[in-house]
Amino acid sequence: MLSTIFTLRYAMITWPAILVVLAAALMARFPGQTWWLLPAAGLCLASVLLGLHDLRQTRHAVLRNYPVAAHLRFLLEAIRPEMRQYFFEGDKDGAPFPRDKRAIVYQRAKRDLDKRPFGTQYDVYQQHYEWLHHSIAPQPALAHDRLRTTVGASCAQPYSASLLTFPR
Repeated sequence: MLSTIFTLRYAMITWPAILVVLAAALMARFPGQTWWLLPAAGLCLASVLLGLHDLRQTRHAVLRNYPVAAHLRFLLEAIRPEMRQYFFEGDKDGAPFPRDKRAIVYQRAKRDLDKRPFGTQYDVYQQHYEWLHHSIAPQPALAHDRLRTTVGASCAQPYSASLLTFPR
């Protein structure tokens, strides 16, 4: 029985109970000088009472198996959307608007600086992501005859564009 009480899952009942007894002993030994122990002892006593209630309830097995500590799980479940939104969601993951777009709207509403530095946060190396970048060794310029003329040669000022602009 004693080894069961001191297991890790009952620590949130056992240690506060020990601290309540220790605080009571200190208050009895040094009356009038341990007023600062009252809030700590009250918190420990509340933890013990909550743990005893958790052990007796039959609705949640988690509370029965991990009294007091299981309340942390329920607290984290309650604040999960906020945690995900503010700490774990990427700038491009949000729905219906990504976080970076919302931030620009908020900044513009406050008349703050809404400019973003040049660059991207997208993974440009993922498969099927198309992009252009500068070449370290550029090719020689195309000859004039390899340019496609969009406005006929009979015009006063013909316009020519490269093949890169047009699909083949």
